[in-house]
Amino acid sequence: MRGWWWTVLAACGGPDDEAKPSPVPPEPTTATPAPVPEEASAAESPLRRLSASQYRNTVVDLFPGIDLPGLPIAADAEVFGFDNNADAQVPSALLIEQYQAAALISTEAALARPEGWLPCPADGGTDPSSCGRDAIAAFLEPAFRRPVTASEVAAVQALFDEVFAAEGDFSAALQVALQAVLNSPEFLYFPEFGLEGGGDGVRIPLTGHELATRLAYFAWDGPPDAALRAAAADGTLDDPSGVAAEMERLLNDPKALRAVDNFHRLWLDLEEIQTAIPDPATYPDWDPGFVPLLEREAADFARYASWQGPGTLDALLLDTTSFADPSLAPLYGDPIALDPTQRAGTLTRAGFLTATSHAVYASPVQRGKFVLDRFLCAPPPPPPPTVNTELAEGTGSEPLTNRERYSQHSADPLCASCHVAIDGVGFGFENYDAIGRFRTEDNGFPVDASGVLVNGDLADTPYEGALELSALLAGSETVHRCAVVQWWRYANGRTEDPVEDAATVAELTAGFVATGGRFRDLLVAIANTETFRTRRAP
Repeated sequence: MRGWWWTVLAACGGPDDEAKPSPVPPEPTTATPAPVPEEASAAESPLRRLSASQYRNTVVDLFPGIDLPGLPIAADAEVFGFDNNADAQVPSALLIEQYQAAALISTEAALARPEGWLPCPADGGTDPSSCGRDAIAAFLEPAFRRPVTASEVAAVQALFDEVFAAEGDFSAALQVALQAVLNSPEFLYFPEFGLEGGGDGVRIPLTGHELATRLAYFAWDGPPDAALRAAAADGTLDDPSGVAAEMERLLNDPKALRAVDNFHRLWLDLEEIQTAIPDPATYPDWDPGFVPLLEREAADFARYASWQGPGTLDALLLDTTSFADPSLAPLYGDPIALDPTQRAGTLTRAGFLTATSHAVYASPVQRGKFVLDRFLCAPPPPPPPTVNTELAEGTGSEPLTNRERYSQHSADPLCASCHVAIDGVGFGFENYDAIGRFRTEDNGFPVDASGVLVNGDLADTPYEGALELSALLAGSETVHRCAVVQWWRYANGRTEDPVEDAATVAELTAGFVATGGRFRDLLVAIANTETFRTRRAP
């Protein structure tokens, strides 16, 4: 029995379609929908599996009250910043070992706290055989996220019976059976076959339970609850209004914060703050203990601005609400408060500014690349391998500002084509040093934080400093579209097709702009797109 599941698991994976005061932003311009291709083929529907965070959340939801320690599941490689992209979910022997270890840890933790899920005492009670079989029957449907067949239930029950008969140990037998479920492809993957005979030959509607699974892992980063599975069973999800109603319910649940936080962790690359290593000789005010505080501040602000507070793209880029711990006073000033003439939004928080710096110098290249990639969806290519990236140092009589040191990139013809865009954004952050402190002088010279944007609807737009830059970004349709694309990638677990998905992205962008950049409305709209509710026909 166990060998069958392990063999199938090893065979699964990979894409397989068959399976100053705060600046006020200008009003975003009206979105212009992209043309619909005359004969657009359906965009792919790759086979996906649980990400590391989804695995953990699923186990926590299946075993209420569990005290789950860390699980040895490595995150998959990121594609455009996201670790749930099916293209990177390639199975390996190491991954299978990690799943085996995670199943062992999870079931041990579950059996240590059986009160919330086991329908009998921890030792099986007066009839341990019946209890084990009943527990398995109740566990399989939420674990597989769909109705299960009698043969599926019987197979796992037989494994429990076999071990219980051989060892006479209720907990050991139940743990083996539960581990088999947690290692099965039906648990680890999201099989999607669609409605038999449905669709137009191009796209096939998902079954209610397949769509419920997509909705739950999008909105909660975890499995569907009993109410969502009931909605799938009674046909509620067959209608767009039913999908919207269920999505609203999911987003109003505290579990939605798991997805919101995870999305911003990935989109804003918050874990990169952990790599900050400022030079202690240059920055004696720096304390390594700032790192977790800066990461927490960035996460709390993103949650507030995008979800619990204003809930808009404008707020994410312009809000001045402080979430900084008082210990960060050496970076922000005392008392802790964001000076609206110096800071606004996520791009002027010390965590981002420190994470995009070297040990001694702030890096306009890293800062510019981040904004281009995450907010303008225009990531620059890597530098040619033959390019010398070392920067010149000033002499004792001719010191250089940080901007002057980095400006030499633009003087090199091999670098200039990319650095026009990178530096046009990155130099806007020159008012912030390598630990995110605001400054008006650099190396004894006045800071020059001017820039010219070259991308999208902001092309050829000059600005002065990060506040004006953030305001321009907040009012840009290009940035609104990029935010749509980022959430779309996260929701669908794949990269958008520039042709086949263009009309959907354009329609979502128009709606996002029309609602004032409200993220909650965007998520509901994504869940109701044809792409989200269907799969590609074979």
